[in-house]
Amino acid sequence: MRDDGDDRGHDRAPDEDAPTRSPVRRLLHGAEAAAEPVVEGVTAALGAAASTIGEMPRMRVRRLRRLAREPLPSLHDLYPEATRARPVLVGLRSIPIDRIRGTAVAGGDQRGGDFLPFKPFRSMNWKARWQRLRKAQDALTILPPIDVEKYDGSYWVTDGHNRVALALYGNQPEIDASVTELVPPGGQRTEPIGTLEAEVDAARAVRGLRQTEHSDHGPDDPA
Repeated sequence: MRDDGDDRGHDRAPDEDAPTRSPVRRLLHGAEAAAEPVVEGVTAALGAAASTIGEMPRMRVRRLRRLAREPLPSLHDLYPEATRARPVLVGLRSIPIDRIRGTAVAGGDQRGGDFLPFKPFRSMNWKARWQRLRKAQDALTILPPIDVEKYDGSYWVTDGHNRVALALYGNQPEIDASVTELVPPGGQRTEPIGTLEAEVDAARAVRGLRQTEHSDHGPDDPA
C-alpha cells in the first residue's frame, strides 16, 4: 500500500508542475509577441535610413544638376491669373522644400531649377555671398526665413532663392519662411494666420542675420 501511495505521489507530480510551466510559457509567448513590432519598427527605420543614404550625395546632386539645366518655373508665367489674387500675410512657417516650386519675381529665366543662377549670371559678388551662406550652414547658423507666396498649393519665392538652393543641396527637408497666401477671387485662404507675438520674436531673432545677409547684396544678385 505504501508503494501505491508513492506511485500516486509520483503521478501527481506532473500535475503540480503544470501550473508552474504554463505561466512561463505564457511569459515567453508574450515576450515574443512584444518583440515583433519592435523588430518591424527597427527594420522599417533601417529601410528608411538606407533610402535616404542612397539619395545622398551622388543621386541628389545628379537630380539637382538635371533640374539646373532648365529655367526656374515662374508663378506669373504659369498662373497669370495670380495677379488678380488677394495677398494675405499669414506669417512664419516651416515649409517643405519639395513644395517650393519656383519664383514669384522677375529674373526666373536667369536661374535654373535648382534655384541657383545660371553660370553667366554668377557675379563675383554672388560667389562671395554664396560662400558666406555655405560657411553659415557649416557653422549651423540660423539663417533668416525666406519670403514666399503660396498659390495653388505650392510656394513661390520672392526673397531667398540662394537659401532654397542651399537647403536643396544640403538635403534639408524644411525651411523657415514668411508666407503670403494669394487668395483667388471668391476663394478662401488655406493657411492659418500666425500670432503677432511669434512674428515679433522671429523678427528679433533674425534682424541681425538679415542685415548681414544683405550687407553687400547688389541689385543684380537677388537672394
